Amino acid sequence: MSQLDSTLREAADKNGELLAELRQTDYAPSSLKQNKSYISDLKAQIANTDKELARLHSITEDERKDHVKYRDSNVKRYMYKMGGSKGKDKFASKAEKEEKEFLEAWQQERSAKESREELGQALQKAESDKTSLESDTARHDKAQKELDSLYNSIFSGPTPELPGEDQMEENVKKSREFFDQCNAQLDTEKKALEILGHADQSLKRAYSDIQAALRRSGRDMFGGGTFTDMMERDALANAQNNVHGATRHLNEARRIQPAIKPLSDITIDQGHFFSDIMFDNIFTDMAQHERIQKSEMEMRNAGQQLEAQALEQKNRCAEADKRKQQAGSDLESARLELQRIRAEAFERVAGDRGMGEAPPQYQATA
Repeated sequence: MSQLDSTLREAADKNGELLAELRQTDYAPSSLKQNKSYISDLKAQIANTDKELARLHSITEDERKDHVKYRDSNVKRYMYKMGGSKGKDKFASKAEKEEKEFLEAWQQERSAKESREELGQALQKAESDKTSLESDTARHDKAQKELDSLYNSIFSGPTPELPGEDQMEENVKKSREFFDQCNAQLDTEKKALEILGHADQSLKRAYSDIQAALRRSGRDMFGGGTFTDMMERDALANAQNNVHGATRHLNEARRIQPAIKPLSDITIDQGHFFSDIMFDNIFTDMAQHERIQKSEMEMRNAGQQLEAQALEQKNRCAEADKRKQQAGSDLESARLELQRIRAEAFERVAGDRGMGEAPPQYQATA
């Protein structure tokens, strides 16, 4: 058996081994590229969020001081010295304004803290994924280099022209590029769907909170007392915070996939300490109960919209996965066709040189 015949037999086995390694790791290079971009984006968001947190904390502290100062310096004086409905209304209006500004600042800071925590968790997971992707990318690059080296060693030197080989090499290159595009798009669609899932979880928590607020508001209308009022306000604050979280996640998903639509507005009136607790009566209780019912209806509508958005995104994922599978199949077909052309060339070279026994016939493997 000639040296060339032996080389061809050895090349066939090695070629199959390297192609199998490439099939297993084809996804890695493009996924790693997108992963690195995602990590850079997360780090930028974290830096911006940290700056925003510092700003919001300063505002919250200022508003808290104003609120406490007004409350502590005026409540007793008002209760003992002020009289008449105008004075009462003026005091309540001013107190509610101070309280509202403080609660809004506190709510924004709380939402920013949760966003910072979620971004940190996402970064940790992305960096963990990066380690795995780097390993598979290294395997892919190593296999590709070995395959290129193998082909160069076989086709260098005085070999006859190979009809169709140059065209098939170009086809493999284009198929590879298209596969990378499809793989990157699938990663994008999956990430958007994952974030929509986080938005759905936040909105479901908000709905649970608004249901709790409704129950407590109902009891409050029948004399629930100050404790019931405070529990109701706590449930409303939690609902508002979770709505902020859902909105934040939805905006992030829309940034990744602009086809995702925004949800209708959800307004949550958290009431006012002075009018709802200190000046509590059946009329203020009924008015607040109606406002909570309105918020519950808005939240239910938004939940239905989010379910529809998630279903559409699942369909986008399915379509992207189908395109990736087809692109992978086309890439593998192009590789196999290039391998077939070269295998036939091996046989012709062996025949032209009178090698005797021909190398094994090419067999396409699934």
